[in-house]
Amino acid sequence: MSTSTSDRVRLLTAGLEAFHREDAETFMAMYREDAVHEFPFAPEGMPTRVEGREAIEAWMRTVPDLLTLDGGIHDLRIHEGGDTLTAEWSSTGHFADGTPAAISYVAVVTFDGDLVAHYRDYINPLDLRPAFPARR
Repeated sequence: MSTSTSDRVRLLTAGLEAFHREDAETFMAMYREDAVHEFPFAPEGMPTRVEGREAIEAWMRTVPDLLTLDGGIHDLRIHEGGDTLTAEWSSTGHFADGTPAAISYVAVVTFDGDLVAHYRDYINPLDLRPAFPARR
């Protein structure tokens, strides 16, 4: 069965919304077992590449300890491109120390059939400074 682009957009949108609600189970349902999630601009202390759904889930379950995204998703735009979708959005919340958070994202998400095979998360590392302070 071929998965349509609109099905992929719905799956990605539902996954992002679930992540922002700290619903890891629903977020992880969009990944293949052998998926790769990359953070090319990750600050020191954050992984740059996580391989396999189990490892991705383990990392994602640490995020609420660093950051709570209680302000929801803002200005979500998903650009369609066959098996690859590019999503842009921002979110708000607060870091573990109470500092307000305003985060900008761009994600390039490649599907294999109806599941995510590769997710490149171009989160703005400057937005994450309170969670990952520079080491001196």
